[in-house]
Amino acid sequence: MHRETLIACTPYLVAIVALLICQWLLIRFSGGRLQLAQLKRLHRDQTGAVQSLSFILTLPVFLFIMMFIVQLSLITMARITVEYAAFAAARSAIVWIPANLGTELDAENRIGSAPLVLIREYEVRGRIYRVYHVEPTGDKYMQIHLAAAMACMPICPSINTGAPDSQLGNAMLPSIERAYRALAPGSTSNLRIPARLRNKLAYALAHTWVEIEVHHCGDRIYWGDVPLYPEMDLQPDFPDRYLRPNEIGWQDQVFVRVIHDYALLPGPGRLLARRTDNNVTGYDSVADQIQYRNGVFTRTLSAMTRLGNEGQKATPTIPSAEPPYRRSYIHPLPWLPRSF
Repeated sequence: MHRETLIACTPYLVAIVALLICQWLLIRFSGGRLQLAQLKRLHRDQTGAVQSLSFILTLPVFLFIMMFIVQLSLITMARITVEYAAFAAARSAIVWIPANLGTELDAENRIGSAPLVLIREYEVRGRIYRVYHVEPTGDKYMQIHLAAAMACMPICPSINTGAPDSQLGNAMLPSIERAYRALAPGSTSNLRIPARLRNKLAYALAHTWVEIEVHHCGDRIYWGDVPLYPEMDLQPDFPDRYLRPNEIGWQDQVFVRVIHDYALLPGPGRLLARRTDNNVTGYDSVADQIQYRNGVFTRTLSAMTRLGNEGQKATPTIPSAEPPYRRSYIHPLPWLPRSF
């Protein structure tokens, strides 16, 4: 995770260094010098002064560069936050997916009300892996999405952006307020804190999305588990011996991607959203990444984390001819080992 985060932040860090160099060159060639002795006498000086032409010409450019340094620094912190949100969502996934919420749809290793969707397959070291997409439905998905949204709250605007507060995740607001007061007791006297937390949570829930993929090794029974639904023929005569349509493998790799619309500062956001004249390609790569919604300029950031599912199927095990010698799945009869 740390390596991916560093790679993702490298372009922003390079841009910040480049802007700092440009700012240093601007100060150098404008003739400006730091004289601390004059700064000490400045507050006692009552005489008038005339600003030099170089100062008038360079000050707007200096402020322009400084503004973009601040914006790039905030984007770098936002990129790190989204990386953490992806880890938090993946950690929530491998905890909630193996859990049993007491219903058929939310039993062990089952998530959502829709069947898994096979996207593609690939081969690694002679083993076939199939990639399944999990539809964003069900209580378990809501918990995973809430974990990602709460991790993104620090980078969300505290003003009211018109984000709806009708989502189920907004019920966590009282708990968030209690946790905030416990960590910052001095904030109890600030009456604006609850409104800011409410705005942050509402924006995070409305502008954060979670995509879940499952990589399942299902080439044969000795090398991996049987393919998940819908490749397997269901066995009505053996209801406990097949995988459910929304069920993932107990040792599958869970890939969680978090997508967040990060709110930019008003000034840099407005400037970056303006298109430049480009008659060759016909498109501005920077402006196309900036969106304007409800009075906020946003740029989409995304990150992915992979963790292994931490669950077991709640059925008896069967023997296998090769290590680990016992399987955690009850397979349909056509897939049973020859040792039977």
